[in-house]
Amino acid sequence: AAQIDAAESREAQVMRRLASALDDYGLSTIGKSVAMAYLRKLPEDDMARVRAWWLRKLNGSDLVPPQNTPARQRGCPELFEGLRAQPVWWRGCEENRKEFPPELAWVADVERNAPAMREELLKLRGDGEEHFQPYRAPSSEQKGGRGATDRGDWNVFYLELHNMDFEAHRERCPVTCGVLENVPKTYGHAFFSSTACDTHITPHNGPTAKKLRCHLPLLCPDDGSCRIRVGDEMVRMARDRAIIFDDSFNHEAWNDHASESRIALIFDVWHPDLSPREVKFLSFLQTAAMKRAKKVCEAAGVRGDTFYSVIDQGRRIKPEDARVWGAA
Repeated sequence: AAQIDAAESREAQVMRRLASALDDYGLSTIGKSVAMAYLRKLPEDDMARVRAWWLRKLNGSDLVPPQNTPARQRGCPELFEGLRAQPVWWRGCEENRKEFPPELAWVADVERNAPAMREELLKLRGDGEEHFQPYRAPSSEQKGGRGATDRGDWNVFYLELHNMDFEAHRERCPVTCGVLENVPKTYGHAFFSSTACDTHITPHNGPTAKKLRCHLPLLCPDDGSCRIRVGDEMVRMARDRAIIFDDSFNHEAWNDHASESRIALIFDVWHPDLSPREVKFLSFLQTAAMKRAKKVCEAAGVRGDTFYSVIDQGRRIKPEDARVWGAA
């Protein structure tokens, strides 16, 4: 009996330690109960990646890259052991394989709908109330608001960004939103991205390794002047040909054309190695963290350098038409 009591006591201590890491997410009492239900499943095989990550959080080592992390991925603040770490998963117009691998089978439908999405994109040009906005993130704001590029312009038209309200944007893009709804395991982040002529997006790492990113150029110069480097791989961009890459790797992009913009549909999907239960748990935590950040932003107005305040400030700026569309 004493041994059983000791084992139960150790388990209780472990669960208290696991629960302590939930304080960073601002969960309600009910929210903590839901999270604890997930934490009790951590010993199970299909939670292995999250289990290793959560234990690193408890040990205070979650910001230290695991030993086997590739050099170009070490700048990402949220890394997961047990996930395939490869910079480029599909090379678009430079891909040698004839068929998409099973985890990327959905790309075929996305590319097939590119002409219809391009037609919809072009209808956004004009004087509508909803418009592109300069790309902004807290990290770039700290560099004076232009840290994302060292020349040229990068503007975006958000369709989905965590729990921010871009419903008016989605109403103008029903075809594109319909295509995205058919993509499995979408991450909740989608936008049109415009890089003006003579633009260089500077090297940076994405915020997490638990997702992959899809770039589908809808307007793109055909002379090879648009390209992206991911890790140590350079990939040329071409119209209607999707590139799938892991943006937790250091990456940068160029549009060296003299007059044409490159506008792509960009969206994220959960890393295919994560199990359905891992996705549910990580999605739950991410939603909680973003809601907490939004409350902080609303309490402070639009001032400051939070994720929400920076995006809100950007929504008030309408770029010059030529810097978005170029010669389109």
